[in-house]
Amino acid sequence: MYRILLIALLLFSFYSGFGQENVAHDHESHNHSHSHNHEISIGAGVVFLSPEYNVAPGFHLHYIKGIAFQNRLGIGLGLETILEEHKHYSISVVFQYRIYKGLTAVYAPGILILKEESEKELQFAQHLEAAYEFELGAVHLGPMAGIGTAKEGIHYIIGVHFGIDF
Repeated sequence: MYRILLIALLLFSFYSGFGQENVAHDHESHNHSHSHNHEISIGAGVVFLSPEYNVAPGFHLHYIKGIAFQNRLGIGLGLETILEEHKHYSISVVFQYRIYKGLTAVYAPGILILKEESEKELQFAQHLEAAYEFELGAVHLGPMAGIGTAKEGIHYIIGVHFGIDF
């Protein structure tokens, strides 16, 4: 099942990037200035966990407040979970920068909460993510990929980013 989802996401990413290259847009008709002040976004994807070499679904939720450079720079809060045998949750401060047109980079340092049975362990964690957003008014959608690190290991995620600006 995960392999089918991964192949579908990779094909979507390739198709999205290919289509973008072949469509001529001038700066005014493809403006990603993001004059909004707030964004809520959800990311969902396939997570590859190391050192266990497991694959699991993962989700994140971000709230971003635009703060500078016509809201291209933003700060906010993030929640992430990986749905596998060992419970993974993280809470982070999110720094977002809209690099060029739909290309966005996110850096999120925070606290990883590992839950096994009745025991909890807290670790410093950080997450780096890149997404390419296609805008439809206040809604944006596109492929994303990321890497997360903590003492317990590294995980990689590839998936879809969906956001709403307000």
